[in-house]
Amino acid sequence: MAEIGATLREARMRAGIDIGEVEARTKIRAKYLRALENEEWDLLPGPTFVKSFLRTYAETLGLDAKLLVEEYKFRHDPYETTGLPRRGGRGRRGSGGGAFGPPKRTNWLPIVALVLLVVAALYVVGRISSGEDEAPPPTTTIATTTTEDAAAAARREERRREAERRRSLVKLRVSVPASASAAVYVCVRDARDRAVIRGQELQPGRRSRLVRSQRFRVVLSDAGARVTDGGRRLPLRAGDDGVVAYEIAHDGRRVLPRDRRPSCS
Repeated sequence: MAEIGATLREARMRAGIDIGEVEARTKIRAKYLRALENEEWDLLPGPTFVKSFLRTYAETLGLDAKLLVEEYKFRHDPYETTGLPRRGGRGRRGSGGGAFGPPKRTNWLPIVALVLLVVAALYVVGRISSGEDEAPPPTTTIATTTTEDAAAAARREERRREAERRRSLVKLRVSVPASASAAVYVCVRDARDRAVIRGQELQPGRRSRLVRSQRFRVVLSDAGARVTDGGRRLPLRAGDDGVVAYEIAHDGRRVLPRDRRPSCS
């Protein structure tokens, strides 16, 4: 009989399929298939795996799997399942139909045990092969990490801007000392030109509510009123007409000319 490996290789080439396709059909790794074709038995896990892989490969190629397995056992496996030496059996080729004559009565229990062992071994090898072939795609991990980093950076930038905006707010309040002789007229418009203190007359000892904005335009009828930003008093002075008119921002304040004074009427 021709060499086992050559028989497998020639059958595969006649069928016009490559090792990769056989690997996909049999679930046997390509390196083991090549070892079978090259009869490199030492590269295979062991005799039990060799016979199992050989049987599966032969059946996939449409060959007589039993004949090839028996040939492997006769040439390379020194023992039968009964434990008797096989190499002494080579002389039986000349009688009883040759080396592959009618089998003797078989004890099925060892065969069933062997089949179960082979199935379990194939399952383990398949799981190992699948685990080696399936690696997590690094590009996905990198892309996910990059996206998460960008989102975290965006959140940090948003918090920074919000903190900066809060620091730049003017927290304005107007109060009239109890010692004042008369009420003080107060008109305050914020950065959106909304009248947040709408022409209120503060009586002595009273104060306005606290208002917040990036910028205010303030008109007071008396310089005796006290204006604070976050509790810090702002020194303001009246104009020639006795009216206090200022634009107040976080970075400073300036006197408003008459045509820029706010109106709350």
